[in-house]
Amino acid sequence: MKINIKDVLHYENLKTIKYTHLATTIVYARAIAEMLGYSKEDIHVIEVGASLHDIGKSFIPPSILNKKGRLTKEEREIINLHSVIGYEVLKSAGYSVNVAEIARDHHNPMSKNNMAQIVRAADIYSAMREERSYKKPKTHEEAMEVLKSAKVPQDILNALDKKYGKKQQARITQGFATRPAIA
Repeated sequence: MKINIKDVLHYENLKTIKYTHLATTIVYARAIAEMLGYSKEDIHVIEVGASLHDIGKSFIPPSILNKKGRLTKEEREIINLHSVIGYEVLKSAGYSVNVAEIARDHHNPMSKNNMAQIVRAADIYSAMREERSYKKPKTHEEAMEVLKSAKVPQDILNALDKKYGKKQQARITQGFATRPAIA
């Protein structure tokens, strides 16, 4: 049986994937990778994976993806397929194994792919720090608690905390306080 991709691709779903969420996920993933000492080449792979991690959502029926209110168990199972669908799409499109695995494993706390774990942490952190119509943004500390309960590896937690935690914010604030005001 031949499948026409136009029959299953829901272009309007691509519009629902918020640019700001993708952009901040990429920024956070890059920051984590840099803090962990990844090479420029590996950071590029992580950025590509972060930018495409939710591509599988474009194959989920809009009535489920954009549903207002609580999802049924069956609907949640369908949405959860976006990771595997993304993996298959990226793999068949010729992306590297790591990029495809980032899409597949960005919700999997047991993944052995460290790049996927970085994007997973960045994805969660981004979602927690964003304001949405149904929630206020969490503080860095609140987001870190969510990441800990999500079993994010400790080295990734440390990198995020070092980059965005109170000590970093204090340095940023202190830098502003020492500069003269411009009249």
